[in-house]
Amino acid sequence: MTATPPPHPHPQHPHPSDELPPAHRPRTAGSFDATAITFAAMGLFDGLNADQRERLLLPHTDPGRTHWNFLPESGRHGLALGELDRRQEGLAHRLIAESMSIPAYARVVQVMSNEHVLRELNLPLFGHIAPIFRDARGYFLTFFGQPQPDTTWGWRLVGHHLSLNITVVDGDLVSATPFLLGAEPARFGPFRILGEEEDTAFELLDSLTGAQQKETVIHAKPPADFVTRTVRCVGEVEYPAYHGVGRRDAMITDEDRKALAYFRAHPRGIRAGDLSVLQRAHFDALLAQFVERSRSGLVGAEMDRIAEAGGVENLHFAWAGGTTLDKPHYFRIQGPVTLVEFDNAEDDANHVHSVWRDPSNDFGADLLIEHLLDHDHGGASAEGPV
Repeated sequence: MTATPPPHPHPQHPHPSDELPPAHRPRTAGSFDATAITFAAMGLFDGLNADQRERLLLPHTDPGRTHWNFLPESGRHGLALGELDRRQEGLAHRLIAESMSIPAYARVVQVMSNEHVLRELNLPLFGHIAPIFRDARGYFLTFFGQPQPDTTWGWRLVGHHLSLNITVVDGDLVSATPFLLGAEPARFGPFRILGEEEDTAFELLDSLTGAQQKETVIHAKPPADFVTRTVRCVGEVEYPAYHGVGRRDAMITDEDRKALAYFRAHPRGIRAGDLSVLQRAHFDALLAQFVERSRSGLVGAEMDRIAEAGGVENLHFAWAGGTTLDKPHYFRIQGPVTLVEFDNAEDDANHVHSVWRDPSNDFGADLLIEHLLDHDHGGASAEGPV
């Protein structure tokens, strides 16, 4: 005789997961990274007064969200760190630190602190106005959408040699690009803020054979700044500017611009899959120094995106300019969802700009599209990615 199965212990209640609306059910391989960032932002927002909140907050779809210029400019929107009291500034730094790895946060702090040094170096040029343009607390924080759990919002911190752009989509997915750090001077006293990235790139370059270097070095002269500039969205083709903004010490010609151009569909330089084991180790270390600017819990997802777009082996490494530290130089890593640019061309190779971008997902554009396709928002798609 077949035994009768015991009754369900609680027949009046379905399984707990069935009680949850789909948007709130546990996600496969989910994490608390977005939640940690959101809670840090909520803590800061709640610690501000009404006037500060008004200056800090813009709609998520505000077109200014994709204006991420890192050079000194007037009329910036947002709330300057220098206008926060000590407790509020601590909460702002808590948000910055929660949004990235601790080594990346250390570099952010160094970039801002370097303005103290630059102010003193610039006194003969700018005189009494130097403290206005070289201000270690002159970095502007903006929220695009009020941070709340399970919502889409973002934040930006921007100022001289710094542009951080974090996007949270539906309280679950996070984009950390564009992520820009720079340093002027690049080397001075105890400061060499982006020295590890630069040294690793030289180790990779120096490990290449003569034939490989010929394939890797795309031009004898570097751009004055990174090739894709601070465009809102990386196009199919991008050309560098003739010179740095407000500067003329690293001019390039039309021929240089053509030789240095970025072509999305046709990466320049040597393919990672064609490197030896030792060379590939240098390449992987260099890539990690940029991708691992993200929170540790997000690095795996970023590497998964790279794998789905062809894998690390199909990323390309290109070089331009001098092959020693004291000569102006530039490198980039390029793939469908990855773009790293590093230039040290101005001030006799003592002025660095570095940027990590995702040509398909800057400001969370790709994540927003996926989110809109996966969810029925009843017409919310009109908002679209920004």
